[in-house]
Amino acid sequence: MKKVLPLCALILALIAVAFSLGPVPPVDTQLTAIQLPADLDRYLTETEAPYPDITPGAEKTIVWAHPDQRQTDLAIIYLHGYSATRQETAPLSDQLARQLGANLFYTRLSGHGRSGTAMAEASVHDWLQDSEEALQIGQRLGKQVLVIGTSTGATLATWLALQGDNPQVLAYIMVSPNFAPKDPAATVLTWPWATHFVPLLLGPEHQWQPRNAEQARYWSHRYPVQALLPMMALVKYVREQPLEQISAPILTLYSQDDQVVSAPAIEAAFARFGSPHKQLIALKDTQDPSHHVLAGDILSPQDTPRVQTAILAFLTSLPPR
Repeated sequence: MKKVLPLCALILALIAVAFSLGPVPPVDTQLTAIQLPADLDRYLTETEAPYPDITPGAEKTIVWAHPDQRQTDLAIIYLHGYSATRQETAPLSDQLARQLGANLFYTRLSGHGRSGTAMAEASVHDWLQDSEEALQIGQRLGKQVLVIGTSTGATLATWLALQGDNPQVLAYIMVSPNFAPKDPAATVLTWPWATHFVPLLLGPEHQWQPRNAEQARYWSHRYPVQALLPMMALVKYVREQPLEQISAPILTLYSQDDQVVSAPAIEAAFARFGSPHKQLIALKDTQDPSHHVLAGDILSPQDTPRVQTAILAFLTSLPPR
């Protein structure tokens, strides 16, 4: 018996080591250089053309402030959330752009706004590339850029802010930022070998019930369960970065009753932001039953005005950059 116990301990240790060394979704931050042509509308049309299954209204697009498509003092870029599209908070960004006289760029994250199976085609690298492209387009559209991100789009906005102080970025607006899911059990999606055991635990597909026909149209609500893995890898990666080094102005809007992402994780990340100009606003009595999508005609039309007002007030409070 004395010999058996050490042997069992050794076997268990070897199993633990083998498990810890198992594959995890890659987080490749080495991006491809982006060369933007003079004609941005044509560029977007050509880059979206390989995906004929894009839902109309979900494609990348520029909303120009002027018919002559000139650069404006401020441009807005919008990074939508995981499984969503640019319609999730519309017309919030459109209204802000009109009020501020700003050009507006809506991106479409890879795999999104298409068939559910397309969600599994995207990687963390793809989304980082999409975010960098959006910022560069924003810098072409405006002398300064306002970055707005919702949920995992706000996670990507945080990654952009981590790349160093960019004097062309006026501020980051984060709506219900995803720094951890509300369900702590989702941590298993970041474990080694998750790509193998998660389908066994959860089934081959992840699906949820849309609130209405428009959410069914503009969100992916049924897709391969493996598509969740890069999202969780991104969230974990960004959360573990030195958020204290971020210096750009940040406004975070969230609900403490959020049923999708962790409100305590939002508060913890906000406390770590090194920005000298930052504001955290907890919205009460939000219209979305999940208290997550805090603006937009599809889920929260009543809340759009107060979110817009909060953003404009924050921008007014900022010192010149």
